[in-house]
Amino acid sequence: METLHLSSHDAVSFEIHAMSWIDHERHVHTESPHRHDYYVIIGVTEGTGTHIVDFQTYEVKPGSWWFLSPGQAHQLQMNGPHEGWVVSFTPDFFCVSEANRELLINTGLFHNLLEFKPYFIPPEQLDLLEPSLQSIQGEYEAKRPLREHMLRAWLQLFLVQASRTFDHQLLMVAETSKTVCLARQFQELVERDFTRKTKVSDYAELLHITPSHLNDSVKKVTGQPASEHIKQRVVLEAKRKAFFGMTSAKEIAFDLGFEDEAHFSKYFKANTGQTFTEYRKTIRNK
Repeated sequence: METLHLSSHDAVSFEIHAMSWIDHERHVHTESPHRHDYYVIIGVTEGTGTHIVDFQTYEVKPGSWWFLSPGQAHQLQMNGPHEGWVVSFTPDFFCVSEANRELLINTGLFHNLLEFKPYFIPPEQLDLLEPSLQSIQGEYEAKRPLREHMLRAWLQLFLVQASRTFDHQLLMVAETSKTVCLARQFQELVERDFTRKTKVSDYAELLHITPSHLNDSVKKVTGQPASEHIKQRVVLEAKRKAFFGMTSAKEIAFDLGFEDEAHFSKYFKANTGQTFTEYRKTIRNK
């Protein structure tokens, strides 16, 4: 898995760059899908292309914004000249407190695996987000005392502003804040524990509610019951492991907490419509 590499003079696991810098310094990342163990925000202000995220292809156009969580496989391919921003930060950098961790969840921008999509803002409204990014870049490049604290504070402000800017595009805005909060807490727990906890009752117990309440609440917010989120997260991880070289069904079954390969294969086919062997052949032929 890739890690965020900073120069020896950097004291924080954080970067902000223009897309042109990324093209020059990290061009190898456009050659095939890859993944990181940190968060990535990509904002395209000019240019078009395609962006493959967790094996789904999306159109890139001016005003497209992408909020990628650790572990998501992606490949951004732009057609011709383009401009934009790329912000990267590790969980440890941002989540220095429980309040920051909750903010990351409650923005609704990350960890939306079932309903993942880019957000869009008309280029003429870029001034809603770009001033914060310019301030972050200025602080990042200046390398003044207490820079880490300032970067984290600016990042907090940017995430809140982005959440407000894209509020009408988030699937969760139609429900009450209590239900939304519950759904987002559930998604965070699934991301953390899906290899060990595969039942809705497991997460209901952690959240101190009944399984039926959890299923109903998550469905109201996301359109899918809690059980479907768990299933799809397990299947997605199996696909990621297959793509990134961990291709033994037995090995993947064990890593994902299944009793044996047969149980895993049955689970995979029930949730994808094809056997794991068939899926592996498909990705090898691409």
